[in-house]
Amino acid sequence: GYKTIAQQKEVTHQTLYWTRYYNQLNFHPRWTWHNEIDNRRFVQANTQHHLIIHSHLHYKVLPNVDIAAGFTYSRQSPQSPDATVNLVVPELRPFQEVNLTVPFGKRLVLAQRLRVDERFIHRNNGKQLLDGYDFNFRIRLRAQAIVLLSKQSTDHSTYLKIANELMVNAGKNITLNQFDQNRIYVGLEQNLGKKLAFELGYLHWYQQRSSGYQFFDRDITRLTIYHRINIKS
Repeated sequence: GYKTIAQQKEVTHQTLYWTRYYNQLNFHPRWTWHNEIDNRRFVQANTQHHLIIHSHLHYKVLPNVDIAAGFTYSRQSPQSPDATVNLVVPELRPFQEVNLTVPFGKRLVLAQRLRVDERFIHRNNGKQLLDGYDFNFRIRLRAQAIVLLSKQSTDHSTYLKIANELMVNAGKNITLNQFDQNRIYVGLEQNLGKKLAFELGYLHWYQQRSSGYQFFDRDITRLTIYHRINIKS
């Protein structure tokens, strides 16, 4: 029962660094197209952990509400930097999301995102890929506070971001890890004009594995380059 699982709880600590390029194409007052490339590597031995490519189209329903649909292609390398088998597992992931932003005065914005992932993960036996895909849903809820640190909002503003995201698994293939993971993030974003911004942050990632009793506890440094392109008529 649960007692045995609790007694056997295994936590693996890891340190990673993520580098991300985030492109936002504004082509209509209500429509924006977002594209992200996120490369994730272990600090130990500088081995590859994950490559993720997201593409999503956003539609502004109200001034503070937007909805989006997108697609993710992911290549998951081994979950340990000293793995002996270098198996890379592809994943195809359509997703939908709703974003709500609520400003409080001129310096604080609270942003909430609800995202649903439909995950098609390539079947494998831990050593090689097998035919077909396993499917499950994942529900993600993120709350984020964005604080303006500069005196006023300009093209060279500095922002503090604090976020917490909870992810929950659903579907018949999920038995022991309905809780998937929790991510806590703190970062600084520096704008360099209208088109470019850099963000450097720390992310703490706590994840339950499919066994139910094994967990990853990860410290991550993340660098993001934001690139905004306006082609509105």
